[in-house]
Amino acid sequence: MRFARSSCPLLWIVCLLISSCLGQTGPSDKKTPSAPSTPVVHTTDDVNVLRETQLAIQVNDYTGVVWWIPFEFWVDSAVKNGGSPEKTRERLKALNDYTIVGIFTAKVSSLGSFDYVSPVDLQKETFIRDSEGQEYPAFADLTGDAKSLADVMKPMLSNAMGRAGENFAMLFFPAVKKSGKRVADEKSKGSFSVVLKNTMGEPETVFQWTTPLTSFSAPRYCPVGKERVRADWDYCPRHGVKLDPNP
Repeated sequence: MRFARSSCPLLWIVCLLISSCLGQTGPSDKKTPSAPSTPVVHTTDDVNVLRETQLAIQVNDYTGVVWWIPFEFWVDSAVKNGGSPEKTRERLKALNDYTIVGIFTAKVSSLGSFDYVSPVDLQKETFIRDSEGQEYPAFADLTGDAKSLADVMKPMLSNAMGRAGENFAMLFFPAVKKSGKRVADEKSKGSFSVVLKNTMGEPETVFQWTTPLTSFSAPRYCPVGKERVRADWDYCPRHGVKLDPNP
């Protein structure tokens, strides 16, 4: 088992998706994530929404991205585009019934050609794992708003990104654990993972998030240095002091 590492550069696919769903015009520049030297467990250290939700795939000869799309991402994007958070939550409330993950990956040859893993294979080989170790497969059949979102994204991504877009899989998983709690809650303390099995030359590759996400939480500050700290920290790593759990 190997844990994948996050990358700082933003992927322009995010701007494209926001533009389609919320009417925002995104930048056209494309940035390429740098390969990590050693795969490690992801721990986000950036307040930016996209940097907290996207993880780069740099495993063996594979490249790509895994993107957890929390429900509040859509709300945050609407607000930045001048929309109403209340109306957005109401309009998209059906999506809150899922844990949504977008992913594409390809094996890069020595000559630079890309052999993409198909969305069908990604749907079969990708799971989410909750903090209790329970795994959940992606839904094979979608209905309602989930199907509408997936149907809208597919041709748009294909037109904009070519083969990468054609092989982008938007996967929908259960939102609630068997215990009744949410699998991935961007505003509550916890953790979950996206697991790719037998896909990149190893039994499984794990992409892990810890929550709450700083981007969707009220600011917290170190009582000693007064600098802003991550929402999922219990102690300030610089000063070693316990942090107030309340913002």
